[in-house]
Order: sequence, then structure tokens, then C-alpha cells
Amino acid sequence: MESKQSWEDLISSVKPNKKIVCRTCILYNQKVRTSRDDANIKCCCGRLVRCHSFDGECLSLKTNKDNAKITDPPKEFKRIHSSTVPVTVYGALKSNGSIGCKYIRIDHQLPMAPIYELLVNDCGDTKPGLILSIYGGAKYFTMTEKLEKEIIRGIIDAAATSNAWILTTGVNNGVSKLIGEGISHYRLLKPNPNKIVCIGLTKWGTINESTRFELKHTTKVSIK
Repeated sequence: MESKQSWEDLISSVKPNKKIVCRTCILYNQKVRTSRDDANIKCCCGRLVRCHSFDGECLSLKTNKDNAKITDPPKEFKRIHSSTVPVTVYGALKSNGSIGCKYIRIDHQLPMAPIYELLVNDCGDTKPGLILSIYGGAKYFTMTEKLEKEIIRGIIDAAATSNAWILTTGVNNGVSKLIGEGISHYRLLKPNPNKIVCIGLTKWGTINESTRFELKHTTKVSIK
């Protein structure tokens, strides 16, 4: 079952209570300007200095009112260099098939309870009968075709018959890629397939710049 509310409406309904929030770097903000020579300088958070989205007073301007440079900038990104902000990146990607991929960017240190509640609500208040955590093999690898098919078939069959949630890294390689392909094949081959819930958990920084841009601009709310 699926929720009668859309994914976007579900998230909009939980945003006011601030139980689900996002986290962003506050070393720099969107007002910071860099010179042409410094255009490709990166913050210790991994993002380019000129590409920060924080709209409050950032730490760099607190220490230097004239420009974005920080005296002895930190080499390691720590929790004190970030702050929680409202969730702004969420939605559903368009798909060639009938099922789109839902996404949301949240603080990775949030308690599990509100996230679990959101996912259960999106599944029509249906709790999982089993949770399969499938991680490992993040790099490209090879295996025999027979073993590959057995792995895919076993996981998909277990998920389809037990109302399971599958947790993966959400990236397009390794075991995660095999799981995605297996679910696609299952939906194509079965006349009335059971719904399989697959949840990809990955860090925002591991997503390439073009994908982050797409996710931000697919969101149906204004992105600052």
C-alpha cells in the first residue's frame, strides 16, 4: 500500500515540528564571493567555497569581514562547523516507468524514530515484516553470472514474500546496482508484482555535482 498523501505533502506536514531537519556547513554562506584565482578552493566539508547554501551569518565573515578567507582554516570538518536548517531538498525523480524515485536530504545524525515514522506513513502505515541491510562491494567487481543471478533472486524473493524493506548504499555500482537491476527485472517479469521498498542511504557529499543540482531543482519548493 501507499500513502494517500504525496511524498511532498508528507514531508511538508512534518517540517513544522522540526523533528526532521537538514544539516549544512556554516563556515561559508551563499553571500561569500571568491576571486577568480580562488574559484576552485574547497572548504573542509568537501564543497567549493563559492557553492555553499547557508543563508545565515557564516564563520568566515565573523573572522574576516572583508573576504571569504579564514585565517588557519580547519582541515577537518567537525560538528561545530555545521548547523541544522529546514529540509528543502526532497521530491520524486521522473522515471521512464510508472514508479519514480523519492528522495530527501536530511541530517545524518537525526534519531531514527521520526525517519521510520515518515517511511511507514509513505507505505500506507504498513510496517516492514523484515529489514534487509545489503551493503558492501561499493566498487565495481566481477562474479560469475550464475552467482549473480542467485544473489539477486534470493534477495528479491525474500523481499517480495515478506513485505521487506531493502537498505542499500543507493549508488549505481557494486551490490547496490545489482539490487536495483533485480528489482527492475522483477517488476517486468511478474504480471502482478508485490511492492518492494528499496531505500538508498548515502552521504550528500558522495553524490556528484550534476546530480545534486538535479535534486535541488527537481524539488517543488524554492531553494536558496
